[in-house]
Amino acid sequence: MLRKQRRNLPSLHTEELAIIAPVDIHGEPVVEAKIYAKVADVSPRGMYIRSDNPVAPGAVLDISLSLQGQDGAHSLKGIARTVSACDNDSCYVVGIELLPEDQPAKWRHQFH
Repeated sequence: MLRKQRRNLPSLHTEELAIIAPVDIHGEPVVEAKIYAKVADVSPRGMYIRSDNPVAPGAVLDISLSLQGQDGAHSLKGIARTVSACDNDSCYVVGIELLPEDQPAKWRHQFH
């Protein structure tokens, strides 16, 4: 018999918002290109967002988000790995892999 593995992930009871900005070649966020997105799912290593604007696959992103019930915002960096159109809306689902060196202890701690 297979046992189900349980993930210790925070559940999103409300639609959490994130501000996403592509990073330029110098490592600085391009503020003029900010994207406002809704967080669909989070994990220790990444997240999925829904956005009205597409993001280029492979783009390095500066991510700022607050999760309900937590103090302060998380500032993270990640890479857009997958981008696909939503089934019934005019939006895009973006899969983001977080860069391990840019995950603060506060982010990692919520999954343990």
